[in-house]
Amino acid sequence: MKKLKQLDPRYKIDESRKVFIYKNLHKDCWSLKQDGLVKAYTTDLCLFDCSFRVNAKGRARVLKERRKNVHAGISGYIDRPWVMDALASRKKSNIKLAKYDPYKYSTFIDNDKKPVFWSSAVRMTKGKVEFVPSIESANKL
Repeated sequence: MKKLKQLDPRYKIDESRKVFIYKNLHKDCWSLKQDGLVKAYTTDLCLFDCSFRVNAKGRARVLKERRKNVHAGISGYIDRPWVMDALASRKKSNIKLAKYDPYKYSTFIDNDKKPVFWSSAVRMTKGKVEFVPSIESANKL
C-alpha cells in the first residue's frame, strides 16, 4: 500500500474506522479514502464487514454524460490478507467475484448476476473483487 503525505497527520489511516475503496481508473489501482481524503493507493487489499455502495445520482450522471465518475465502491474495515487466504484455501467454492458496470447494472453483482450489498470479507486485487457470500437475506432489495 502506498501511503500519501506520510508526515502529514491528516493522512494517517485509522484502522479502527471504516474506509471507502474505489477503482482509480487513472492509476489502475484502488484508492483508499477516509475522512474525505484519499490516503493511499493499493493493488491488493482485504476488508471485513463490507458494504457495496452505488450512489444513484452519480450513476445517473454517468448514464447521461457517458463519462465515468467516482460514484461506487466498497466500505469496510481494513483486514489482514491471511484471513481471505485462509477462507479461500478452506472452501474455494465459497469465494465469489463481484463486479460493477454502471451502464448495465444499478448495483454490484456476483457471478450469477445477483445483487451484492454486503459481505463479511472482501479481497480486492488489481483485476478483481473477491468476496465471501453472506446469507441471502442480506443481499436482497
